[in-house]
Amino acid sequence: MATAPAMAPPVFLVAAPRSGCVALRQLLDRHPAVAIAPDIDFLVDAITPDGRFMKRDAFVRSVEFDSRFRTLGLTVPTGLPFTGIARALLDQLTAKPGATVTGATIRHHFDRILWLWPDARFIHLVRDGRDVAAAHVHRREAGNLWHGVADWVEVETLWDRMSHKLPPDRQFTLKYEMLAGEPEYELRRLCEFLRVPFAPAMLQPPVALDQEPAGRWRKADTREISAAEHSAARWLLQNGYFLSGTVRPPSMLRRAAFGIQNKLVLANHRRERLGTGLWLKAGLVAKLGGRKARARMKRRQYDILSRDEG
Repeated sequence: MATAPAMAPPVFLVAAPRSGCVALRQLLDRHPAVAIAPDIDFLVDAITPDGRFMKRDAFVRSVEFDSRFRTLGLTVPTGLPFTGIARALLDQLTAKPGATVTGATIRHHFDRILWLWPDARFIHLVRDGRDVAAAHVHRREAGNLWHGVADWVEVETLWDRMSHKLPPDRQFTLKYEMLAGEPEYELRRLCEFLRVPFAPAMLQPPVALDQEPAGRWRKADTREISAAEHSAARWLLQNGYFLSGTVRPPSMLRRAAFGIQNKLVLANHRRERLGTGLWLKAGLVAKLGGRKARARMKRRQYDILSRDEG
């Protein structure tokens, strides 16, 4: 009787949004022995910082509005504690014949996954935070580089704190720019970390790694660049990215202006994506509607707004 392949501890791909983790996951998923699932942030959102798990019914309600959870076709099993539910969901996502390395992508709070898998391994993908911020601004997910770089700083801060507690054989940092420039070399290194042989199929056909052009941030106002670099300076330098020039913290007035600009951009983008009619209706329902009406409206908005998240 044939035996199932031995499964290694799960591997989690952690990166800030817009860092290229979708492309890397696609490359890894081409390997016959590797199955890396899309985002499972809904799992870490169900874990408190001190390791308490959400009850099953509360978890089911929490994913009710998660369009990606529904798109993935996941089923929450009954009769299991949260640890069993998490393992069952990961098994559903990585059901690939012959896979010996399984895991998923996490965008935030990835340290909490250790409460479920204390022996987990991690691939940390990092990209120049200014390019990440510029991608957020270009997609109107932020109004300026100062706000656009915030998520990247949060992810890099968390990774720095977490990586010091992990043994070297359980972590691998990969720079997006190196992957884009020498994909085969970097993927061979990554396969060595995963303890699987390199598969040429990972590069055939080529995956587009430059959907977000490098250096777009240089076109921003110099005061905006300076403020963003001040916010991210430690992590830019630590990851080998040079600063562009004088780095100064924004004045209180400049911070206020950045905040107003950010709110206006986000509000206008939300209105355009929802449509003016639905946007106005959502505001009225939030103030005057009943619980069921608010829930329906929340679900409708989430379905629209969660599209094109990468």
